[in-house]
Amino acid sequence: MDINHLQYLVDVAQTKSITLSAKRLFISQQGLSQIMVRLENDLKVPLLNRHRQGVTLTEAGEVAVAKAKEILEKYDELLKSVQPYSLVNPDNLSGKLTISVVPFIINNVLPDVLDLFQKQFPAVEVHIQEDQPPEIIRDINNCDVDIGLFILPEFQFNELILSCKGTYEKLLESDMIAVVASNSPLAKKKSLTIAELYQQSLAIYNFAAYLKIISEMFPDVRRLNILVKTNSVELYKNAILNRQAVGISSSTDTRLLKDDSLITIPIQEAVKTFYGCFVPASCSMSAATEAFISILKAHVATIVNRKK
Repeated sequence: MDINHLQYLVDVAQTKSITLSAKRLFISQQGLSQIMVRLENDLKVPLLNRHRQGVTLTEAGEVAVAKAKEILEKYDELLKSVQPYSLVNPDNLSGKLTISVVPFIINNVLPDVLDLFQKQFPAVEVHIQEDQPPEIIRDINNCDVDIGLFILPEFQFNELILSCKGTYEKLLESDMIAVVASNSPLAKKKSLTIAELYQQSLAIYNFAAYLKIISEMFPDVRRLNILVKTNSVELYKNAILNRQAVGISSSTDTRLLKDDSLITIPIQEAVKTFYGCFVPASCSMSAATEAFISILKAHVATIVNRKK
């Protein structure tokens, strides 16, 4: 059994569609169907109910997907644990690495990952450029960058995936969350509804991709009481701590969420976001690219563990 096939099963469970998963995974629909049949034969149970509208999980399929997620998590832990013994020799790894990222990542996850990478591979010259998703995908398609880092909202995910000729790897998925001060009257709430958030003073970020998510979550944006609209984490955090604002963010907002005086609250019917990376499919992946993605995945795993 191929470990990747378990990831395919998890993806099919999420999309409820062989066709859509095949496009997202960059394999043929027929090939993915055959892999699902092979898994069922290996496990000797039917995993999927197949309908004209798509697929649903059987009872055995529900169990298999839950176990597959556990196995994939353990596999990622294995990769992380042996990474220090990689055959890639830091002393011999050099060259240039170009990374294109959306604004949110450049201010949060990326600095820590860059620091780890540069300490291990000081001879690699890393170039960073900030851009919006359509421009990053254009550069990936043209092999103008080695890696593209994204946070994609669910409502744009399929469109952007299908427009990219590169290979995509999802690293983390997370719902948008509310962020409040630990002494806020809202701090003990189990969750918040969109209707409740309309009644609160909000702190939001001010870049295009994030504002599209806000518009999707709040159909009547004009009703929002926006106290602060900024890309400064300090101003954003100050509004939450000192002015009782509610922040709207995600679990990858590491600069903000490392503050113990802040609490996160799930939002009902929140937009789901996918954090991942693209690499060009028509260009060979360099050793530096592989090394960077390995460190990135290990770092994202620490974010996932903090969420549990």
